[in-house]
Amino acid sequence: MWRGNPYPAVFLIAGMVLYGLFISVSMTTVADYRALLSDTVFLESIVLSLYVALSSTLLSLGIGVGLAQFFSRRGGIAEQILALPLFIPHLGAAYLAILYFSNVPMIGPHETNHFSIILTYVYKETPFIFFYLIPVFRRLDHRYEELGQLLGLSRIHRFWHGKGVFILFPALEASFIVFAFVLFAYEVPALLGVTYPKMIGVYVFDLYTQGDLSQQPTAFAISVVLTTLLFMMLAVFTWWIRPITERISKGRIE
Repeated sequence: MWRGNPYPAVFLIAGMVLYGLFISVSMTTVADYRALLSDTVFLESIVLSLYVALSSTLLSLGIGVGLAQFFSRRGGIAEQILALPLFIPHLGAAYLAILYFSNVPMIGPHETNHFSIILTYVYKETPFIFFYLIPVFRRLDHRYEELGQLLGLSRIHRFWHGKGVFILFPALEASFIVFAFVLFAYEVPALLGVTYPKMIGVYVFDLYTQGDLSQQPTAFAISVVLTTLLFMMLAVFTWWIRPITERISKGRIE
C-alpha cells in the first residue's frame, strides 16, 4: 500500500523535527535569543561553520559535476571506485584524515585553516553529488551541444545551453543537501577541528553536555535558530529558486 509513496516517511520525519523544535522552544525565553546576539563565541562559530560548509559544498559540486560530465558516456570500474567513499561513515573518514594528514603542514587535523575538515567533506560528498547528477547527464540530448557548435557558440555557451540549464536545479538541490548537512554536522569537526572557535554543531553539543545546566537554554536557543534558518533556506529554495530554474530549463527567462 505504501510502496513508492514518500508521504509516510515525510510526515514521520517532519513530526520528529517539529516535536524537537517545540521542546527546544519550550525550554527557552526571549532573553536567551537576545543573548545570542552578543555571544561572540556563537557568532564566530556561525562564521566558521558557513566558511567550511560553503567551501566544502562548492568544491564538491565542482568536482562532482566535472566527474559526472566526464563519465556520463562511460561506466564500469570508475563508478565503482567513486562509490567506495559512500560506504565509509563520516567518522571513519575523519579517522582516515588523522591517519594521512597528521604530518602534512597546513592541512593536518587541528589546524586553524580547517583544511582537513574541508577535504574530508569533499572526499565524502563529491561521490554523493556525482551519483546524484550522473543520471541527469545520461538523459541529456547531446544534439543540443552539436547544434551549438554548428551555430558557432563558444564551449562555455555550448555547455550552458546544452547541459547547464538542465542540470542547474539538480545541482542546486544536491548542493543544498550537502550545505545543510555540513553546516550542522558534529563528528568530523569534533575530531579534526580546533578547540576555538568550534563549528556550531560541536559548540551546541558541548553546551548541552558539559554539565552546567545554566548553559542548556543557550544550546536549545541555538538549535531553534539553526532549525528556523534551515526552514527558511528550504522555503527560499522551494518557492523561489526552483521556479526560476524550471523557467530557465524551459527557455523562459523573464
